[in-house]
Amino acid sequence: MIPLSHAQQRLWFLNRLEGPNATYNMPALLRLTGELDRTALVAALQDLIDRHEPLRTVFVSHDDVPGQRILAPGEARLEAAVTEVGPQELDGELAELAGRAFDLEAEIPIRARLFAPVRARARTGPGDPSHRRGRLVDGPARA
Repeated sequence: MIPLSHAQQRLWFLNRLEGPNATYNMPALLRLTGELDRTALVAALQDLIDRHEPLRTVFVSHDDVPGQRILAPGEARLEAAVTEVGPQELDGELAELAGRAFDLEAEIPIRARLFAPVRARARTGPGDPSHRRGRLVDGPARA
């Protein structure tokens, strides 16, 4: 078992003391415009996770002694759901995502969700600005 860094020890201790919470989540919002290749975007984020061990690390505990387990690149998979939202729903969806706690023993410390605007029925072509915009929350992470 690999020992935790000092920052990881603090996070593990606080998680045990307070329970899972979103206090240390670091949400980021990117507004993307133009044509979006969703497959390429998810592949790029997955490549980032595959190359960086801290993004593939989960905590383990044996007899209340914490450690870290670095998942193999193929084992740490990013789930990047696409959610269609209207303008009135977006803030609530963002707040819900940013406020979700991580299971430090089961989840990698990064999340992503693509928020796509609900398209108007009369205008759904590539020239329609709502067709081309997306939002990405490349998400809450831990130290």
